[in-house]
Amino acid sequence: MARILIIEDEANNLDVARRIVRGAGHDALTATDGLAGLEMARREHPDAILVDLLLPKLDGWSVTRAIREEPWAAEIPIVAVSALAMQADRERAREAGCNDFVTKPYAPAELRAVLNRYFLDGSAPKVATRPAELPASGIEPSERLGKVLVVDDEPANVELIVRRLSGNGYETLTANNGHDAIAVATKEQPDLILMDIMMPGLDGWQATKLLKGDPKTANIPVVFVTARDRPEDVAAGFEAGGMMYVNKPVEPVELFARVRNAIYMKRLQDDLRRKNEDLQRLEGSRQELIGMLGHDIRNLANSVVAFLQLARMGELTPDRPEFAQLLGLSEANIAEVLRMVNALLDVYKMEEGRLEAVAAVNKLGDVVRRSFAQLTPEAMAKGIALVEHIPDDSTVFIDAALIVRVLTNLISNAIKHTPGGGTVTIEAELSSADSIVVRVTDTGPGIPEADAAHVFDRFYQTDTGRSRGGTGLGLAFCKLAVELHGGKIGVANGGQPGAIVEFTIPSASRVAPAEAVTA
Repeated sequence: MARILIIEDEANNLDVARRIVRGAGHDALTATDGLAGLEMARREHPDAILVDLLLPKLDGWSVTRAIREEPWAAEIPIVAVSALAMQADRERAREAGCNDFVTKPYAPAELRAVLNRYFLDGSAPKVATRPAELPASGIEPSERLGKVLVVDDEPANVELIVRRLSGNGYETLTANNGHDAIAVATKEQPDLILMDIMMPGLDGWQATKLLKGDPKTANIPVVFVTARDRPEDVAAGFEAGGMMYVNKPVEPVELFARVRNAIYMKRLQDDLRRKNEDLQRLEGSRQELIGMLGHDIRNLANSVVAFLQLARMGELTPDRPEFAQLLGLSEANIAEVLRMVNALLDVYKMEEGRLEAVAAVNKLGDVVRRSFAQLTPEAMAKGIALVEHIPDDSTVFIDAALIVRVLTNLISNAIKHTPGGGTVTIEAELSSADSIVVRVTDTGPGIPEADAAHVFDRFYQTDTGRSRGGTGLGLAFCKLAVELHGGKIGVANGGQPGAIVEFTIPSASRVAPAEAVTA
């Protein structure tokens, strides 16, 4: 860990710099004026110094020159930090003895990159060059602030802008004409394009129009970097699809401000676009759900009404052989309607935070058998066996009513997708010291791999789910209820025959005996 002295008179900037230095694994010393900074440097002998140039009592240039006269400070890194961004200011800082220059307001990635040039992995030894294992910019890819495509036919302009952006935490791409710019933008999808206007062949305006006309690149913001700032040129740029201008020769402070603002706006727009697409999908699913609910409830209710009408008219009496079968079917249909309505209400309650788990110690075997009792008639009607392998000593700390409904939804779903004569099995085992995993296995065709990751999403249905009825809410309820208990649920064998759905719930060992209340 290096000891870094920060000399800064502005409280907010001092706080930001201190947080960045500590976040990089170093110790931060501070001073708020030039004289205090010089005294602290002589007393503490820090490993590096960040010095503002415009300081009260003694400016940063003078502080740097005085520190460099100290024998112990001949080789330590001194970094000038200032809003003064003119080349003359940088040269003056270097002449005074500064090794680097950081423009305020600076990006955290920029300051971390500068620190990485001298201190590797938070260590104190000073090195003369940038560590070899760091990228050329000195910035790890995860710290980059955005990807910028620089388009200019003048290599010197490209080199200047790339050097400034790379040093401040941006990843850069380059192109020297309009055609190459379109190709690079289409392939790399940068966050921003800095576009020169006057280029041979396809100029900046024409290239921008083509970029904005292609859906793949239409959302990439374009900032024109040009000396052509006449009103008609500016108007032509905005008509082509550009969002702002940076005048040549490029002023670093203006460039960084434009780049940051453009990328920030793009990310806001991208986020808004994604949320809008999600809302559109959700609205489409909601409308589909309403149609499906109406269709399914009408069909289920019609069969019950038909049974009751036949019984009322005396055409179906208890002594007839089909009476018991139709009665059981009507009971199952009403139970299915109730499951649909309960799942719909519970999903919305959970999402609004109005449904809570009231946990107590329960025997898992009892919970499973309560669920079986609700589904036995439905399973018998299809000739499906319900089997449980639950150890007698399996005790869990759960809201039994919620987990019964989770199991009921999972088993009902398994029964629907299992051919007659098949089996639905429930088993459980310890997955950790305080957690139990429960598996529901059937002998049906299984869940396609493409659907396995989404079947617990609200309204989501597989193609087979649509063909066999259902709302796509039952499994969404299961996910929310299991997560309410601090567990996870998922498909364990997507793409394979015989679906296996497993979820975790807390075992009774998770709670202290004094807290346990037996249900």
